[in-house]
Amino acid sequence: MATTDVIQIREIRGEPGRTVRGFVTVGESPGGPIRIPVVLITGTRPGPTLGLSAGVHATEYPAIDAVMRTIQSLDPAVLAGTVIAAPVVNQLMYQTRTPFISPVDGQNLNRMAPGRRDGTISEILAYVLLEELVLKADVHIDCHGGDMGEILWPYAGYALSGNPEQDRRGEALARLYTPRIFALYQDGTPLPPTNGAITANASRRGTIGILGESGSNGRLDERDVQVHLRGIANVMRHLGMIPGKPAIEGDRLRARGQFVVAARRGGLLRVAIEIGQEIEAGQEVAQIVDPFGEVVEHVRTEQAGIARLIWAHKAVNTGDPIVKCWQTEPAAPFDFDA
Repeated sequence: MATTDVIQIREIRGEPGRTVRGFVTVGESPGGPIRIPVVLITGTRPGPTLGLSAGVHATEYPAIDAVMRTIQSLDPAVLAGTVIAAPVVNQLMYQTRTPFISPVDGQNLNRMAPGRRDGTISEILAYVLLEELVLKADVHIDCHGGDMGEILWPYAGYALSGNPEQDRRGEALARLYTPRIFALYQDGTPLPPTNGAITANASRRGTIGILGESGSNGRLDERDVQVHLRGIANVMRHLGMIPGKPAIEGDRLRARGQFVVAARRGGLLRVAIEIGQEIEAGQEVAQIVDPFGEVVEHVRTEQAGIARLIWAHKAVNTGDPIVKCWQTEPAAPFDFDA
């Protein structure tokens, strides 16, 4: 949706042809205000409004770095439309290098949407992020990756809304963001939307919410940053916000389901597969050994799939997850210009 409207988020007001920075205060801690850093980049030509967020899980560093690099590289003089960026949403977790769960209220921010105006700090943060930033955009990309303890294979996702036109656009953007695998989440299927996720709540409210995932285990590897940068650029080119055409390399696989392979015994874990590897039914994915070095379990998968997440722990208990796998199929041809 092309617009020439100037975006304002509290005291932060966009100006055509300029990049404006500021903070949105959501609450207080004993040490001071709890704030979201926000950047408004307003182009000189009409165009859509794109939202970018990272640091909802604040040790997923490639996502954070990619949003930071994007706001540094965009030139408002050649931009069509507006970019609303929140490069590090969860500042408390960023400062304390805390994965997943807030040290303040014990909540996972990406399970809190739509949040509450009068809730705990994570609920307030989710409410402000959704109501004051995300829903101002036509399209919003929430950038994530494997958190501490997670080795992840890149993918993108979109939660279907039931609106055919919106869902066609959402699928297009998910296909453009991912290097290969994309998921379309839908209630009543093996891949339902995640309860409380920012992107799923955005899509229900009319903003196309794309989940972009790349990065692993608290690392900041350039190849993971580049996945996000290419995905963001592809989306922006498709939307006509920056010059050029999207670059689509290789085939696309659509995720149809997923499964977890877990330990039945406890001990030292020797993983026998790599992230992104195609695994056959019956294949050994790991061994578990006891304190004397004796193998007590050959861990095998009953189903075929692609390793999408390997947990990084090396000492396991009975029931601990070892690997999560995608079940995929070749994606149907898609007309991005329709």
